Amino acid sequence: MKSAGVLLGLTLVIGISGCAVNEDLPMNPDDRILLVKSQVQEAEMKAAELVPVDDRIDIEQADKGTLLSCSGGRQWSGSTTIQLKNPANGEQVVDRLGKVAADQGFTVTRSTTPDGAARLRLIDGHGTTVYASTWVDGRSIEVNSFSECFPLPKGFRPDRSY
Repeated sequence: MKSAGVLLGLTLVIGISGCAVNEDLPMNPDDRILLVKSQVQEAEMKAAELVPVDDRIDIEQADKGTLLSCSGGRQWSGSTTIQLKNPANGEQVVDRLGKVAADQGFTVTRSTTPDGAARLRLIDGHGTTVYASTWVDGRSIEVNSFSECFPLPKGFRPDRSY
């Protein structure tokens, strides 16, 4: 009898845990997309604001992004531009951003773009991927972001941009 109670308890724990996986995502697909969008834009801004005020002129975040297809459904993609005060320091700013981002909870991977510019891949706790690299001869850092794949209901037709 005691083992039946333990089995029932384990079944409840496993069942509740399984339900918790998608608990963060709203049932309404538009609300789901907007939640993911807000998480991604928050990660973009968190990364952009890690660039010291002394190194930047402005941060411009795109209001809308795009939904891309992926193996698990869709992912939201957006962008932010960080305009730098001194284009000659662009590579150094990206390097410092990578060091600071690691201390702020991002997983950081360094690489280079096809034209040889330094590029960072930052991943936050939501699984959002943020790429940051110098752009326009070092005058700015382009931040491109991608959410993790998330499911949408079959037959749901999303808008072109959100």
